[in-house]
Amino acid sequence: MLSVIVLTACDDFVDPFEPTDRITDGPLEDPSTAELQVNSVIALFECAYSAFDWIALGHEDVLESNAGIATGTHVYLAEALSGECDTSDANGSWFGGMMGARVLATNANETGVYDRLQGEWTDADVPNRARLSASAAIYVAAAFGHFGEFYCEMAFDGGPLTAPDAVLSEAEQWAEKAIGHIAAAGGDFEMPFGISNSAEMMALALRARLRWARGDMSGALADAQVIPQGFTAWVTREPGPTRRNKIYSSGSSGTYSTMGGINDWWDPSIRRPNPATGQLWPDPVPFTGYLFLGILPDGRAVDEDGYAVRWAEELRDSNNGNPVPLGNGAVPDTRVQHSARIRAGPGQVEAPEKYGSDADDIPLVSWKEMWLIRAEIEGGQTAIDLVNDLRTAAGLPTVSYISGGTASVQDIRYMILEEWRRALFSEGGRYWATKIRNTDVLWFPRGEGQTPFQGYSLRGGVRLTMPSLEYEANRNLGLEDMATGCNPNEAPVL
Repeated sequence: MLSVIVLTACDDFVDPFEPTDRITDGPLEDPSTAELQVNSVIALFECAYSAFDWIALGHEDVLESNAGIATGTHVYLAEALSGECDTSDANGSWFGGMMGARVLATNANETGVYDRLQGEWTDADVPNRARLSASAAIYVAAAFGHFGEFYCEMAFDGGPLTAPDAVLSEAEQWAEKAIGHIAAAGGDFEMPFGISNSAEMMALALRARLRWARGDMSGALADAQVIPQGFTAWVTREPGPTRRNKIYSSGSSGTYSTMGGINDWWDPSIRRPNPATGQLWPDPVPFTGYLFLGILPDGRAVDEDGYAVRWAEELRDSNNGNPVPLGNGAVPDTRVQHSARIRAGPGQVEAPEKYGSDADDIPLVSWKEMWLIRAEIEGGQTAIDLVNDLRTAAGLPTVSYISGGTASVQDIRYMILEEWRRALFSEGGRYWATKIRNTDVLWFPRGEGQTPFQGYSLRGGVRLTMPSLEYEANRNLGLEDMATGCNPNEAPVL
């Protein structure tokens, strides 16, 4: 990370402070600025997360650019977007903010605010030192978790390439540090700015996610079972630059993206076998499409081949601009909302309506994700019951088309995969993370084909590489090292 932008958080993080390369060490070494620095860690992470969440939709077949320029913003990027966070409405850069949050908190020189809270400053210097340490550690865990889940290789502070599991292990250690600091603070407390009503549940939920991503299912289950129904930790948003919800400002209300339908447009003549199975992808591609998703009265949302249930089809031009109901008894899945918008180029298209304004908060980790982690691990009737909790909370039909005694492993798996797509729609790339863990059935284009409206080339992202400049600036690496540490089944096509 070549420079770190520090944002103040005293007034909802709105005003920029100064780049650290233009200020002296004095303010950072002053213990009276400890809370400001921790809030700045949060601000950097949240800005980056909002931009990442928008870009992640392109890896989940939700959005594509239709701005008339081949920006490639939502067509499976292979390389993380560098640059400062949210410099414009269309800016999707997140890597700098995510890494900046980590560096501001802790780095190899031990000059981050967390390092000073643990090394230089005492309780007399910083009266709420344990709480600030816990808050900083939570966001370090979240940043390392982001890198471990979505990148196939990483390097930190000029060091060597590191594999995802090692990065996730580091993230888990930071979650455990946070839990220890919470105990030292005298017990649980609310996170600031309405982020969460429980720092402890936030840390445990993050650790459950990290353990799930590492394949530690017993550890993930133990943590996920502690999280209460209804719990959510938020990425807080406010109107205006640096604090806006990018999914809304750039995706829903902007002119750059459209809602994607079922993938029956990917040219089958160019398809190479899926590296995970050696088999060609079906046509259409299963587990794709977000238009007019429905649920049947018996709770079925996906068929045995992985194709989603829909309540209508898109025939707007021949039906006075309205969708045509299929008459199959399915009700709309209200968790995946969209509406018709007018866009330059394709004309009337669909856009997601997960968020209603650029001030809407974004879930960082929630009970819904914990229920799906538990469902995946426990399987059988327990998985069905957990999915039914999600359906009941959303006012949707519950699952009765299968039972724990008769359902096959594939029945349960497909039910859960479709629920990941819907229950966590537009929430921080959680379905993308699920796709990475299920590359045998969940689609990545691997640099083949084009988008249906503007015909932009689909890029080759599965997991990501770091931005090019990170390889160039690291004296231990060069551009020739990009993607050399990636698992072939998860490597991006550069």
